[in-house]
Amino acid sequence: MCDMIKPSVSLFIICLITAFCLAFVNNTTKDTIVQRTQKDAEEQRRQVLSIADSFKRLPAQQGVEYSTLIREAYAAYSGDKFVGYVFSAYPKGYGGDIAVTVGVGSDGRIMGVKIGANQETPGLGSKTAEDRFTGQYMDKSIDSTIKVVKVPPKADDEIQAVSGATISSRAVTSAVQASADMAKKLLGGGDTK
Repeated sequence: MCDMIKPSVSLFIICLITAFCLAFVNNTTKDTIVQRTQKDAEEQRRQVLSIADSFKRLPAQQGVEYSTLIREAYAAYSGDKFVGYVFSAYPKGYGGDIAVTVGVGSDGRIMGVKIGANQETPGLGSKTAEDRFTGQYMDKSIDSTIKVVKVPPKADDEIQAVSGATISSRAVTSAVQASADMAKKLLGGGDTK
């Protein structure tokens, strides 16, 4: 009986010390992780709307109705001049949620699309994050409905899907379309403050 208790107590003490160490490291680094996440999100906003130098989050109670895809919306400014909106959307792709940041200029055109954290299949769905795919959205009007096609696009409102990753391509397109629809509503309503 004593032969069983000694190893069990030793294992319990090792697990207890390990748990305390992990809790200490987590407590020490959590603020840094939050700051880095916020900084990365700010950088993504700057990448999709490079003419902006500041962003003001639009709370839902100010006439902004967030959809199931869009979790955050920002008014973008260059100095004091309103230059557009940036949206953070999370559509469901093949491997789970895909973080999509979309910039829409005050002229009603898509200025940029960046793909963030995702769990899409490496070599297939993950290719939606490449400029070759996201660049297709550039300068599209928010007034058109974007369609995903499997062949080279023949119309201005078409986006060619990544071969073998149609689900991921459609997910990103749904995020861009939801952002365009919200921008259309905001730009039409004149809610830029």
